[in-house]
Amino acid sequence: MKIAFLASRKGYLKVMGSLIQASLDRGHEAILLTDPGERKPGEAATPADVGQWPAARVLARRPGEPLLPLARERGVDALVGPSLHFVLTSMGPGADLAGLRAAAVRLYSVDYVLETLTSDPEAYRLIDVTFYATEFERRLHWDLHKERFAAIARDVSLEARSAVSGSTMLDQLTLVDRDAVRRRLRIAPGRPVVLLMSLKMAVPEPFRRYVWADGPALIRAAMATASGHVRLVPAICKGNGYRDLVEAAREFCRRSGASLIVKSREKNRDPRFLRGAADVLVEADEAVYPYTSIELMAIADLCVHFQSGAVLEASAASVPSISVRVPQTHLHDYPGHEEVFGGRAGTLQNFAGVVWSVGHAEAPGLLAGRTLADFKIDAEARRRYLERFVGADDGRSSQRVLDVIERRR
Repeated sequence: MKIAFLASRKGYLKVMGSLIQASLDRGHEAILLTDPGERKPGEAATPADVGQWPAARVLARRPGEPLLPLARERGVDALVGPSLHFVLTSMGPGADLAGLRAAAVRLYSVDYVLETLTSDPEAYRLIDVTFYATEFERRLHWDLHKERFAAIARDVSLEARSAVSGSTMLDQLTLVDRDAVRRRLRIAPGRPVVLLMSLKMAVPEPFRRYVWADGPALIRAAMATASGHVRLVPAICKGNGYRDLVEAAREFCRRSGASLIVKSREKNRDPRFLRGAADVLVEADEAVYPYTSIELMAIADLCVHFQSGAVLEASAASVPSISVRVPQTHLHDYPGHEEVFGGRAGTLQNFAGVVWSVGHAEAPGLLAGRTLADFKIDAEARRRYLERFVGADDGRSSQRVLDVIERRR
């Protein structure tokens, strides 16, 4: 088979890297469709990125360039991508979903950190199979759009147009050479690691821009007032809670004899105090196979994040995590917001024995006086968490996706 992969972003390669390799291992021809015009900071797939699969054919597809002629010319049998329906429809008429189907090109969408919950139910009419990490995720998607899925079910079988595979992204955990990662970061063998996933500051959330941002409090208070957010001034005057949390993490590491790794990305726009607190600051997100975050998680003993998808990586790696709740007004319309970002017990970000949820004001206190011994994974809780949110941790999710694609050839 000739399988084309939408490889325009580093993030897409992280999701599909193991699937690309599995396709090559089984003798299929893999075609990586890159986008030279990708503008998202730090996300453009470079020649070095796609070079991780030297046996694959790389084709540059410029924005707006029709997919159908390319697919016909290259004899593509299947097209695969994360959140495929959204990505293709955002390309405009050039995507020609109906034309691709009419040309017998099979379409497959793989899961990316529960992003499938945002997929338009109409995708089921055009995408051959939408893959979910778990049965819980699939049922939640159907429930969130119950009436629309009920209408679609009169025309197509929801079960036939979907499958549960696990996370192709998390397959990469099996590739990590932990000793090599420690050597590269100059962290001694056996030394504990606390991994802090820095907060994205460049989002339309006033709390982050003014209360937790860099710079003098008086200037931030003046900016908040001028922009109509005077209600934030008291919080600004109380001090920078982000700095307090980082300092608490720094002291926690001292008590635990641990190194503090701060993982950032270009788009996060970190305040300057993060740099001074870290033993190791990883700003560039260069690696895609295995990708940088999964390498760091593989050597971590505790992860601190902000209601992030890192919680899935942590649970897969048997790393306890602390999920710090921060205002998320820009995400309130996200389907399944409470399940994905909320702090209710038993949800993705708050599961006893796996991930501890704490408000941003209380987070420094949670770390105060404690050590790594106070945060341990409970094996049974982790088993239930994986079953509900992550899927099998056998490193074979990509194989299961490929099994489905091969059966439908």
